[in-house]
Amino acid sequence: MPPMRLAILLGPDLKDALQTDPEGLHDALEEFHPEDIAEIVEDLELDLTLALFRALDEELAADVFERLPSELQTELFEHMSKDRAVELMQEMDPDDLADVVQELRDEDEQLATDLLTRLEAADPEVAEGVRELSAYDEDVAGGLMTTEYLEVGPETKVWQAIERVRRAAVEDGVETIYYLYVVYAQKLVGVVSLKDLILSDNALTLEELMTENVVSVRVTDDQELVAATIAKYDFNALPVVDEHGNMQGVVTVDDVVDVVIEEATEDAHKMGAVEALEEGYLETGVLQMFRSRVLWLSLLFVGGFLTATVMERFSGQLASAITLAVFVPLIISSGGNSGSQSASLIIRALAVGDVTPSDWSRVLGRELIVSVALGLVLGVLGFARAFFAGGPQDDPWLLGAAVSLSTVGVVLVGSLCGALLPLAIQRIGLDPAVSSTPFIASLVDVLGLLIYLTVASLILGLAA
Repeated sequence: MPPMRLAILLGPDLKDALQTDPEGLHDALEEFHPEDIAEIVEDLELDLTLALFRALDEELAADVFERLPSELQTELFEHMSKDRAVELMQEMDPDDLADVVQELRDEDEQLATDLLTRLEAADPEVAEGVRELSAYDEDVAGGLMTTEYLEVGPETKVWQAIERVRRAAVEDGVETIYYLYVVYAQKLVGVVSLKDLILSDNALTLEELMTENVVSVRVTDDQELVAATIAKYDFNALPVVDEHGNMQGVVTVDDVVDVVIEEATEDAHKMGAVEALEEGYLETGVLQMFRSRVLWLSLLFVGGFLTATVMERFSGQLASAITLAVFVPLIISSGGNSGSQSASLIIRALAVGDVTPSDWSRVLGRELIVSVALGLVLGVLGFARAFFAGGPQDDPWLLGAAVSLSTVGVVLVGSLCGALLPLAIQRIGLDPAVSSTPFIASLVDVLGLLIYLTVASLILGLAA
C-alpha cells in the first residue's frame, strides 16, 4: 500500500488502521522519529494507545515509550499485559528503565515488584542493571548513567576493537559508541575515541593508542557537576567511576540536556519566588500551584510591612514636603531594578563557574565602580525631573539634589545587595537562586526608602 501520512493516523483513522492494516501502520510509523510518535500518543485515548503499542515491534515501541511523560508510562504499564510490559522493559535503555521503575514504585509498589520479578526470569542481566541504577538518587551521576557502554582491555588490537564496535551497534544495542573505555581489573585506565580508532594502524593495541588522563565523575557527584563537566570538555559521553576508580557506567549528552533544562527551570522558578514545579505548568494541579506560590508571596508581603514602618517613621517629613512622596516609587524602583540586574548576573556566573564565593572582593570592587556610574546617570535624570516638579514652596535645587543623591545611594546599595547576597548564600551551602529577584527587590525597597527620606531630611533641613 502507499505510505500513509502521519496526519491521517489520528482518531478514527488510526483506529481503522489498527484494525485493518496494523502492518502498514507499523511501516508508516517507522518513517518518523520516536519523539514525533510520542507526541501523538500523548493525545490519544488510552485504548488506542494500548492498541498502538501492541502493533509496534518491541524496539520501536520501547523508543516511543521512553519519551512519554512518567505518569503516562505508569498508566500504560498498569493497563497493558505484563508480558508486553516486560518485552518493552528488555528493549529500553537501562537508565530510562530505572527511572520508569522508580516512578512505578511510587505509584504501585506491587506492580513494580511483579514486573521486576518477571524481568528477572526473562533477562536477569537487565533486571540486575535496573536494581543497580535504582539504588542511586536520580540527581547524581549514578542515577543518570547507563550501564551500556563499550569496554575493552588494554591488550585489544585496533582491528579487534573495530569488530567489537560493529557487534555492539548491531547486536548489543549499546547506547553510545563514540568512545571505547579501556578497563583493566575493573579500573578505568584509558579511553579511545571512535575517530582515533578508525584512523589508527590495525596492529596497534589500545594501550598504545589510549588517552590515559581520563576525565570522569564519581557515582555520587551531583548532576550539575556532571553537566558542567560535559559542557566544559565538549564530550558526547562521560565515564562514571566509584570511589576506587572502578568503571560503573557512562552519562550521555542527551541525559545532560535534560539536566540542564531541569536545573534552569528550577532556578527560574526560585528567582521568581516560586517553589520548583515537578511537572509542567498545565500538568500541575491548581492546589499545588497555589502551594508553590503562597509561602514566598506571604513572606514578601510581610517583608513589605517594613516599608510601611519606614513611611510611618518619616510621616512628619512627608507631610511637611508632600513633593517628596511623588518620588518614592521612582527611588525604590531604581534600587530594586539595579539589585535585580546584579543578582541575575551573579547567580548566572555562579551557575556556570565564572565566579565563586571567594571572589567576593573582586565582585565588590567591580560593582562599586559600575553602580556608582549607573547611579550618577540616573541621578542626573532624577535631578532634572525633580527640578521642574516642585511646588512654589519647594527649592528646586535642594529638591533636585535630594532626589539625585538618594538615587546614587539607592542604586549603589541595591547593586551591592544583589551581587553579594547570592555569594553569601552559596557560601553557607544553599542555592543562590533562593536570593530571588522579588526578595532582593523587597529588601532594597526598604533600604532605598530609608536612604531617600534620610538624605532628603538632611538636605531640606526638615525636622526629624
